[in-house]
Amino acid sequence: MTLNNLYFDGGEEIRDLTIVGGGPTGIFAAFQCGMNNITCRIIESMPQLGGQLAALYPEKHIYDVAGFQEVPAAGLVESLWKQTERYHPEVILGEMVSRYRKLDDGLFEVTVSSGRVYLSRALLIAAGLGAFSPRKLPQLGNIEHLEGISVFYAVKNVIDFAGKRVVIVGGGDSALDWTIGLLNTASSVTLVHRMHDFQGHGKTAREVLEAKENGSVDVFLHTEVTGVDTENGLLTAVHLRTKKGKILRLEADCLLLLIGFKSNLGPLAEWDLELTDNALVVDSHMKTSVDGLYAAGDIAYYNGKLKIIQTGLSDAAMAVRHSLTYIKPGEKIRHTFSSLKKAKEKKNAPENN
Repeated sequence: MTLNNLYFDGGEEIRDLTIVGGGPTGIFAAFQCGMNNITCRIIESMPQLGGQLAALYPEKHIYDVAGFQEVPAAGLVESLWKQTERYHPEVILGEMVSRYRKLDDGLFEVTVSSGRVYLSRALLIAAGLGAFSPRKLPQLGNIEHLEGISVFYAVKNVIDFAGKRVVIVGGGDSALDWTIGLLNTASSVTLVHRMHDFQGHGKTAREVLEAKENGSVDVFLHTEVTGVDTENGLLTAVHLRTKKGKILRLEADCLLLLIGFKSNLGPLAEWDLELTDNALVVDSHMKTSVDGLYAAGDIAYYNGKLKIIQTGLSDAAMAVRHSLTYIKPGEKIRHTFSSLKKAKEKKNAPENN
């Protein structure tokens, strides 16, 4: 199943809820809409569903989502979509929401980058951290001609590193994960980190140090990358400088820069909504400062917020549930357990009548 090139455009049809963002939080919000018998559309700026998980870390394994001992990021996205697609949500890909307007009758109007306009009764922002771009090393100058060939900012396909001499830069979870994750794929793996200690998960850090001790990985701490050598448009070596000033040259085929990403709220920052720490402030019902406009996932801020996938899924359920009172004013909202709802759906299915 492919999660790109989806385009179920309902045209001028008014949906109950427009969901801005098609990452895990946005997809699960669409599922919750189906469970609560309301219509929705997802508008995602990327050419596929899945957000950062699909765009940056499709082969990275995730260990802290309930029900999965471990699951590849792309596999989690696919599972979420399989759960959701039975309700046939409208999906619009490759369009960024540039502005919104709340109309006099309470409807929300959103305009996307192509100029098209969509209407819904409520609006949910599930845009993660907004638009993102990888952090680069300015000392390397212009290396755009190497990007995607010898220089990478994410592992989208491990085959890119098969049999290669790989130098990984970073000390966070991604750098540590892929130092271990590429051991059986690359011909050699070297990890370079400018600080003395790793910032990633303690368990993975110990695995990296154990790999160093048994000779599987070379690790350089307190060391920075200062330059690269190229030949015929390909990387041939990486230059390092230790804190003590020692200069090193490592022969390499691939440079994997895993030093984080810069996020940018883009048009959302101009929407005159209350912001804290570059996120939309919400109340206990996931509502922003505008009635009928909700936020969920990393884009939502409240006291004690924990920015993990599991929390985003919970936020989505809360936002959709509480949006019902705005979408259906005056209607008594009753909670139905999912097992009872699905049993009723099966009983009323055409093949059972």
